[in-house]
Amino acid sequence: MASNMMQCICSIVLFCWMFYACFLPTYQQPTQAQSCYPQGNIVCKTWNHTNIDCKSRNLVCIPPLHHASSMLLLDISQNKLTVVSNVAFHEFQKLQHLAISSNSISSLDGGTFAGLHDLLTLDLSINLISNIQIDLFGNLHKLQELDLSDNRISALLDGSFNGLEQLLTLNLVNNMIYFISDNALSSLIKLSQLALNRNFLHPLPAFPFKNLASLQMLQLSWQNESCLSMTSLAGLENLTSLTISFHDQVNNNKTGTPLANLTALHELKMFDVYDCDTIEKLFFGLQNLHHLVISVTGPCPEIMFCSMYDENANNLNARHRCKKLVPLIHLEFWQIPPSTTSLPAFETLFNLTSLLLSLNVDMLTAIEALNTLDSPLQNLTLIMPNTHQVCILNSATFASWGNWKASLKVLVLSTHELGFEGAPFEWFHGLEVLEIIYPTHLIDTLPMNAFEGLVSLNTLAMVDVNTNMPSSGAINIFSSYNSLSMLDLSYNQLNGDFESFWDQLCNISSLEYIDLSNNEFASIFTMHWSCSPPNLKILKIGYQQKVMTFSTDICQVATWLESFDVRASEVFIFTMNSTCHHLVTLIFSHCKIGIFGSLGVETHLPILEDLHLNWISSIYDIFTLLNFFKAPQLQRLYLNNNELTEIENTLNFFSKLRFLDLSNNKLTSVSNLQYFSNIRTLKLQNNDIKIVSKAILSKFHHHYASTLDLRNNKFQCDCNVEALQKWIYADNMVNLPVEFPTSDYLCFSPDSEKDFSITDVNLDCESHIWKYISVSIASAMVILVAVLLMVRYRWHIKYTLFLLFNRTRRQQYNLVEHDDDLIDDNENGIPRYDAYVPYHIEDEDWVDGELLANIEEGDEPFRLCLRRRDIRAGRPIFSELSLHIQRSRKILVILSPRFVEDNWCYFELNMAYHRVLEEGRNVMILILLEEIPDNKMTLLLRQLFCRVQLLKWPGDGWAVYILETPSRGA
Repeated sequence: MASNMMQCICSIVLFCWMFYACFLPTYQQPTQAQSCYPQGNIVCKTWNHTNIDCKSRNLVCIPPLHHASSMLLLDISQNKLTVVSNVAFHEFQKLQHLAISSNSISSLDGGTFAGLHDLLTLDLSINLISNIQIDLFGNLHKLQELDLSDNRISALLDGSFNGLEQLLTLNLVNNMIYFISDNALSSLIKLSQLALNRNFLHPLPAFPFKNLASLQMLQLSWQNESCLSMTSLAGLENLTSLTISFHDQVNNNKTGTPLANLTALHELKMFDVYDCDTIEKLFFGLQNLHHLVISVTGPCPEIMFCSMYDENANNLNARHRCKKLVPLIHLEFWQIPPSTTSLPAFETLFNLTSLLLSLNVDMLTAIEALNTLDSPLQNLTLIMPNTHQVCILNSATFASWGNWKASLKVLVLSTHELGFEGAPFEWFHGLEVLEIIYPTHLIDTLPMNAFEGLVSLNTLAMVDVNTNMPSSGAINIFSSYNSLSMLDLSYNQLNGDFESFWDQLCNISSLEYIDLSNNEFASIFTMHWSCSPPNLKILKIGYQQKVMTFSTDICQVATWLESFDVRASEVFIFTMNSTCHHLVTLIFSHCKIGIFGSLGVETHLPILEDLHLNWISSIYDIFTLLNFFKAPQLQRLYLNNNELTEIENTLNFFSKLRFLDLSNNKLTSVSNLQYFSNIRTLKLQNNDIKIVSKAILSKFHHHYASTLDLRNNKFQCDCNVEALQKWIYADNMVNLPVEFPTSDYLCFSPDSEKDFSITDVNLDCESHIWKYISVSIASAMVILVAVLLMVRYRWHIKYTLFLLFNRTRRQQYNLVEHDDDLIDDNENGIPRYDAYVPYHIEDEDWVDGELLANIEEGDEPFRLCLRRRDIRAGRPIFSELSLHIQRSRKILVILSPRFVEDNWCYFELNMAYHRVLEEGRNVMILILLEEIPDNKMTLLLRQLFCRVQLLKWPGDGWAVYILETPSRGA
């Protein structure tokens, strides 16, 4: 019984402990992860379970991150780190890419990167690092890319890059480096790219790159002064690309220049060239130089590109002493004001195929300078930005150019003042691309034969030339262009009868791209179009400078188009049942749209993917217009800037939508968007949204690389915003296009929270109702369990309580004196009964016929106590039973299946067993009348069978055993 009671008590205690643990608030010290977020726990994002994005989280330290040991990429850029502890990266054993740029780190300890043995790239740019400690990178033996740009490093000392034997790229741009020791870079034996632009090197040490035999690209431009000495570049036999700038003259030694031994140099960029006469010597020995970029700021009458001179012909000038020219293929020559007029020596460029000239001369001067060029030139760009002299192009303008003009493929002309007379391009039979860009003034009308002779032309771009083509006979301008595939006439003054103009373009069957936007056409009626270029795929016709009326049956145009752009127009759509089989992109941005015909008619767009209906003005709402377009494959929909106040179910038709722009409207709720299962990018910025439901937020919780933009809304910062606040903190996969803390996510109401960031608002939004319900349910469960336990162990509880109170009562009343009738009249106080007999009422016949007949009525009768006969009436039954059991010498238990099932009998058995345990001696005898089934054998019975005397009836001499027990006085 005691063990059962202990189980009962333990169960109650355990349940109470669980209740308090679950429902009572406890104070927790802030964790290291929480202390790293001064504006709240805006967690890092996890991409594909291998990449962690902690960018722009306002971190002041590196927090512990889950699954750090399996991560391959960690981005902690754009935070507020000032120091990085030695143990910050110890858990990232497999990390391969680490970015810590855009912080405020001033120094790094030697063991910071000690455990990153697999690191391949390390970005420490845009910090405040002033020095590199010895062996800082000593354990990064696999590192291939290191970016230290935009710091405050002043010197590179021996040992700065120890351990980086596999490094391929080193970026030190925009530091304060003024000194490089002799062996600072000696350990970078595999380095192929080194950037030292924008530092203060002057001069470089004698052999700073002596061990960098693998270096292929070196950038040394924009130093405070020229940093090259005669031996600065020694040992770079494999260098193919070099960027330098000059502020002073080069040594006049004909064979001794800093570039003399760079025999593999393929690309050279020279900036701030002031003295071109001495710069010519830099080309000595550069026999493989193919790509040259020069920006000139000083006097350069003419530059000659010679790689070998005849040293014996000292009496000749430089041009005649040249034995071998630099084999340039690409040349970019920029004159930077206030540079004087200067030009390369074009007659020495025999291999040139690409030339860009930006000169401080007028266009005609530059064209005349090319008369001496004799090379297989294919790409020519002439940019004359600083001259306002009118240049009139005619048939004689390019006549003096060499034979290369017939094989020229690309010609780009850009100048302020340009005009045409006759057919200036008749010589360019092989020209494929002609671009005339951004002159501020062009002769008002193009001549009919302006582009005569361009039989190979496939791309013609005349952008912002402010011209007006003749409306009549315009076919003569384009009729011969059977190979023309791209025509760009945007930003001009084209006007007049568009249909006539369009009919002329129909004859150019090769056209695939036409841009007629930003002109002055007044009306276009595609219903009257009699033809269309059969291969046209892209048509741009919007943004006319006058209000354009565009009337169309969409599919009359779109049947043969893939992309149709009619922005900023007044569009009247004729509705009819039609299908646009090829249309992929349809743009009606900034349009005023009207519909002629029945709204019930549908235009089918079976493969349309992009639809722009933003900035729309119409008597019909935008969703009525959307009903007109049946596009089951639509993936990107732009509805921004339409003053929408609600979202209708029309959008549900576009089930494959992945991008939706609803920004700059007047939406207050977006609950209808929760049914879009494929959407990945949702733009809702600049609306009147107060509440964002959990259903919407959950759409962006299960997909990687999703974007949800909710900036600049009117958030209601009460408990309704808690879901959004927690989502910002807890979501680790969705991209929010904003850096926290931010002024783009502000509270609009209530007034007490207005203009506070929603990430800074402290909300106490625990549901007290649910709390009360939870406490009530828990209390009810405690009571229920207690009741069940009391019912299950009611007899044990009753007996325990009885014993407790009975013991107290005995101390208060001398029961031995008051119950004389239970004690013999002798001085020894021998119990009145020899045995107490608990039995079941149905076994009463056996007790009377067998037990009493053999025990009480024998030769030496025993006194037995029977409940029905000897228990006194009028007294508490529990007290009487306990007293008679305690005052009987033995306890004879008459066991049967009926006894076990009876609660009173079982209670008497428990009291008897309690006496056995209390006295520590065997005072109980079990008489088994019938076998008790196993399913009725309780734990108490099993214990009694093992500890007390068990007699079976009939047999076992039970009566003899009882009669032979010691006498009453023993």
